[in-house]
Formats: sequence, C-alpha cells, structure tokens
Amino acid sequence: MEIRRSLALVALAAALLAFAAASAQAAVGVEKVSRHGGKPGTPVTLTLGCGFCFPPCVGPKGERHPKGFERGPCMLGTKEDPPASFGVSLVPRSEAPAPFECGPNALCSPSTLAPPRRAPFTFLGQAVPPPGGNNPESGEPPRYLLDFAIPDLDPGAYAYEIWCDVCAEGKRGSLISAPDSWLWRLAVQAPR
Repeated sequence: MEIRRSLALVALAAALLAFAAASAQAAVGVEKVSRHGGKPGTPVTLTLGCGFCFPPCVGPKGERHPKGFERGPCMLGTKEDPPASFGVSLVPRSEAPAPFECGPNALCSPSTLAPPRRAPFTFLGQAVPPPGGNNPESGEPPRYLLDFAIPDLDPGAYAYEIWCDVCAEGKRGSLISAPDSWLWRLAVQAPR
C-alpha cells in the first residue's frame, strides 16, 4: 500500500512538472479546450489546470493530508484555500503582453488590478471549479472551467489571458499567457 502511494506521488509530481512546463509562465494554464475556433456565438468550454490549487495540508508530519480530505496531495506552508476563480480574457495574439525581465535571470508576468476588460482585451468570464468541486484524493491537479460563447470580434487569431490574483504581491494579479502555444489560441472566424 505504501509503495503504491509513493509511486502515485512520484507520478503526480512528474505530471505537475510536465504541466508547469507546458503552461509556460506559471503552474496555472490552459489544459483543454472543446474547440480552437469558430464563428461568433459558438460555444466553447475552457479547462484550466492549477498545480498550486490543492487544499492546505493539515495533520502532523508524516500524516499530512488535504484539509477536508483523508488523503491526497496538499499544499505545505499555506493556510489559504485555493483560489475561488481565475478571470479569463481574450487578446489578439499579436497584442498579448510579454513577460519582462525583473532581475538577473528572471522573467515576470505583467500585472493588473483586475482581469483586463478594455481593448485590446475581451473579458470572457471567471473560470470556477467543476460542479461538486475538486477532489484531491484523485491525485489529479485541480481544474477550473469556463463555458463561453465566442464573442463578436474581428476575425483572427486570439490568445487566452488568465488573471491570477494570488500570483502577484499586493492587490495586483498576474496576467498569464502562452500565445505561441496552440492550446492557448482561439481562431475567430467571420460570420456568414
């Protein structure tokens, strides 16, 4: 039993590392999209994965578990619950904000006070946990879902921007994007 648990945790750690690398700038990113393009009004389901959104750990060393669950991964060093939501916007790929140098060998994401809503951004809504919430006992990274209709925008290539309020110091939140990744793109087609 203990060997299975250890193997499961090693597999989870590997999956989280792969996920973090794929999400480019942070441990929250686009995991799955129901479609990568369409005409305005077409429904889309966006799934975000979050490698740091496990519940805080409780219990003594060696017996730690996620708050509210008997077993599964948890976040050491915090008493804060996972974020309730992530704001998601679209921006033309050519206008997506880029990370900037913020120290020796370091890149930082741009930050804003709220999810961007003004041009060139289009606010899509808040990605929230699935109905019934996330279950860390499954060992899978927590997920956040957003159902939206493709907005009436000029045809072209757009990228998702995730606003993460817990990813920056103070009252600002980080803008997380990977416009070069096909998974983070949405092609808006011309209406007939």
